[in-house]
Amino acid sequence: MHTVGVIGLGNIAAMYSTPDNAAPYCHVGGVRHSKHVRLDCVCDLSKEVTQKFRDRWGSSFPELHYAESVDAMLAARRPDIVAVCVRGPHHFAVTTQVLNHANPPRAIFLEKPPTCSLQEMDQLLALSKSKRIPIVVSYSRHWSPKVMRMKELIDQGLIGKVQRVVGYVHNTFLSFASHTTDQVCQFAGYCPTAVFARGVVPKAEVPPGFEPEPEMRSMVIEMANGVTAIQSGDGEYGGFYVDVFGDKGYARAGIYLPPYARDKEGKAIDLNALGFPPEISVFTVAYDQIARHLDGGPPPDCCDDQWAIVHEIGCAGIESVHTGNRITLPNRARTRKVFANG
Repeated sequence: MHTVGVIGLGNIAAMYSTPDNAAPYCHVGGVRHSKHVRLDCVCDLSKEVTQKFRDRWGSSFPELHYAESVDAMLAARRPDIVAVCVRGPHHFAVTTQVLNHANPPRAIFLEKPPTCSLQEMDQLLALSKSKRIPIVVSYSRHWSPKVMRMKELIDQGLIGKVQRVVGYVHNTFLSFASHTTDQVCQFAGYCPTAVFARGVVPKAEVPPGFEPEPEMRSMVIEMANGVTAIQSGDGEYGGFYVDVFGDKGYARAGIYLPPYARDKEGKAIDLNALGFPPEISVFTVAYDQIARHLDGGPPPDCCDDQWAIVHEIGCAGIESVHTGNRITLPNRARTRKVFANG
């Protein structure tokens, strides 16, 4: 069983769920339900935040090691997987610190957005590859069991050849809409060639050296395989889902709504007969994939090149909003640094 250390004990690490949740939407809850990993150590700079974590989760992890800094945690323990769950503007610095530590982990599970600029992304990827430590980015809706099962069925020909994928989401490009950018790629392919987007740049105060993060209104992603890929605002059922159109039918997949498909004649397909799994924590699924990879299995989803492609699309969308132009990939403007605080 592989050990996990968590850096940052805020909402996505622990506080979005409670120990009695059967499908917890947080890292420590997902780890707790896994048969392949166990929580070994955690750290947070805030004693108040750490105490809140203890109050909620302490009895679930009675042997947990607590630390007050990254260096202290990695000096005392050497977890196989480190989850970086601090706020977005600190992702680059903290992940770099973990990679360069004398006792680095074997894999990193990094919350989105991975970095605030493409320049930082390039540096992080180069460092992780030189250390041979894979980074998985938490585009968490990707690991919904029913979404993954729909992907399998579509790959097997459920609706024929995929022609168009439309994803529904709103809000900021990197801190929020990136979940659906990944979902679009999950079904359309991780092969973008150009991006054209529309959005709004908010009037917001941000720290020196940063720009405000634009909000996405629409985005067209040109794919090398010819699939039409579009992101739009919230659809009929809110956000975080995709409509997938094939030459022999149509399907809908998302974490917060039931799967649906129909054939070329418009008749609903009986998905219950096709073995859809029950919902479990998306974080359990992700950690299990990482653990299998450490045991010699295939790379996890949203690992290395996949997350880099999603981030490249999001940053190109931001560049398109600022310039009004279609942005070919890779994006030449790699130093724009947005305050992506998700």
